[in-house]
This record gives sequence, structure tokens and C-alpha cells, in this order.
Amino acid sequence: MVRTELRIVLAVIAAFVAIAGIAVAIHGMLFEQDNSMLYGSIAIGIGIVGCAVLLNVWPKDTKDESENQHAP
Repeated sequence: MVRTELRIVLAVIAAFVAIAGIAVAIHGMLFEQDNSMLYGSIAIGIGIVGCAVLLNVWPKDTKDESENQHAP
């Protein structure tokens, strides 16, 4: 059985981290807070990379042929 549900949930969380990073970076730019802009940019990068890595197909994601066989 392929267990991708956990990875999908983590990818969704990573996407929300990226969205929150966008909000923090914009807030930092509007109010001239350099640290907020830096942390927001880092959160954007982590969220995007995390989402991309978690949604990639990995070699162990392929099903074994024994699972695909049906009983006669």
C-alpha cells in the first residue's frame, strides 16, 4: 500500500507556511521591519521547497506487482 496521505497533509501545511511567509514579508516591507521581511522570506523558501519535495514521486512509491494481482 502506498502511504502518501501523510506527505500530502505535510505538503498542504508547507503551502500554508509559504502563504504566511508572504503575509509576514509584506508586513515587514510596509512597516520597514527588516527582521520580519527576512523571516517571511525564509518561510516562503521553506514552504515552497517543502511542498515541492513532499509532492515528488519517490522510488519506493511504486506498488509491488504482487499487490496488483487479483485472486482468481
